[in-house]
Amino acid sequence: MTPQFRHLALPLTLVLLLAACTPGGGEEAAQGDGAAPQRTTATRNDLDAAPAKTTALAVRTVRARTGTVTVQRTASATIRADRDSNVAAQASGTVERLLADEGERVRAGQVVVQLDDTQARQALENARLQAQQSQISLDQARTNTGQATASLGSAVQAAEASLSKARQDAASAENLYGLGGISQADLNAARSALAQAESGLAQARNTLAQNGRGGGSSLALLESQLASARAGVRQAEENLSRTAVGAPFAGIVVSLAVEVGEFASQGSPVFRLVDEGSVKATFNVTPADAAALTPGTRLNLGYAGVNYVATVQDASGVAGTDRLVPVTARVQGGGNLPVGGTAQVRYRATLGGGVLVPTGAIQVDGGENAVYVANGTSARRVPVSVVAESGGQVAVRGLDAGAGVIYPVPPSLQDGASIRVGAAASAAGSGGQSP
Repeated sequence: MTPQFRHLALPLTLVLLLAACTPGGGEEAAQGDGAAPQRTTATRNDLDAAPAKTTALAVRTVRARTGTVTVQRTASATIRADRDSNVAAQASGTVERLLADEGERVRAGQVVVQLDDTQARQALENARLQAQQSQISLDQARTNTGQATASLGSAVQAAEASLSKARQDAASAENLYGLGGISQADLNAARSALAQAESGLAQARNTLAQNGRGGGSSLALLESQLASARAGVRQAEENLSRTAVGAPFAGIVVSLAVEVGEFASQGSPVFRLVDEGSVKATFNVTPADAAALTPGTRLNLGYAGVNYVATVQDASGVAGTDRLVPVTARVQGGGNLPVGGTAQVRYRATLGGGVLVPTGAIQVDGGENAVYVANGTSARRVPVSVVAESGGQVAVRGLDAGAGVIYPVPPSLQDGASIRVGAAASAAGSGGQSP
C-alpha cells in the first residue's frame, strides 16, 4: 500500500469503532432516522406494564402481659416507743462501775450502773447491830418480868392460904366465945388476925398487878424499840440497793450518761433504756394506700443511712382533716432509733392492674388512646383505656394479653400499614410490675 492510502485508512477505522460502541448503533444505522421513535415507544410500554413496588416498615414488638402497676412511695415517719425510759439514780454517789455497754441488751433488773456503796453498807451494818441489841434487851426484860410475876404469884398464894386459916380461926373463936370457952380478948385477937390476913392478900394481889402493869409497859417500850431498829435495817437495805441502778424492764441500753468516777446526783439520768420490741413508726398515707397497707405488710424505714424493716400493725384509722390515714408500723431492731425523731418510710403502692404495655406504645388520636399491634404483615390500631401508669409501664384495658404491641412506634405508622416484624420482647419484664 502506498503511503497516501495508509493515511486515509486510519480515520475510517476510528469511525467504525465509534459506531460499534454506540448502544444499538448497528440497528440504528440499519433502520435510519425513522426507527428511533418506534424503539422509544416500546420501552415506555414495558415500564408501564411492570408491577408497582411497595415498602414494608421494619418494626419491633413487645409482648403484652397481664400485671399490676406499682409505685414506690416515701413518707415521713415519727419514731415512737411504748417503753422508753431515761433511768435515773435513786441515790447520790460516785460511779464505781459500768456493767453494760451502749447498744447492749439487758434483762429486767440487771444492774447497769453501780455507785459507790461503802457508806450504805456501813449504815446497814450499824442498823443490824442496833436491831440485835434491841432484841437482847427485850428478851432480858421478858425474862425478868416473868420471874417477878412468878414470885409475886407465890406471895399471893401464901396470902390466900393465911387468909383461909385466919377465917377458920376466927370462926372457931366465935363459937368458943359463945360457949364461954374463951375470953373477949381472945375473940378480939382472932378477929384482928383475920383482918390482917385479908389486908395481906389484898396487898399481895396489888403488888402482883402493879408488877404486871409495869412489866407490860416496859416490854411494850422495848418491843417498839425493836420494831424501829428492824425498820432501820430495812431502810438501810433499801438505801444499799439504790446504789445499784438496774434496768426497770428488758431492753437495749441506748446511751450512758455517766462515766466511772463521775458523781451522780439522786434523780439525775444515768442511762437510757428502750424496749426494742415497742419501737414504732407512725406516718400518714392516702386512704387508697392505707387500704393496701394491711397488718403484716413489710416496709423499709431509713434513718441516718441505716435501713430497718418495719411491719404494719394498724392502718384502720379514719382520715383526718388533711384527708390522710394514720398508719402504725413496728420497727424491728429499732432500739437505737431516737424516740421523737423523724425517719423515711418507703413502701410500694398498687396503682392498678390490667395488660401492661410500655408508656411509649400509647398513641393519642382525637382524644382516644390506642396501641398498634402486629397482625401478620400489617399493623392494626386497637383503642385502649388507661388504668394506671408509672415507671414507663401502663396498665390498659381493651387489649388482649399476649398481643404483639409495636414499640417503638414509627412516626409514619398507620392502621393497616404493611410491616416487617423484628424480634419481640416482654412488655412487663419478669415480674409484670413497674420498677
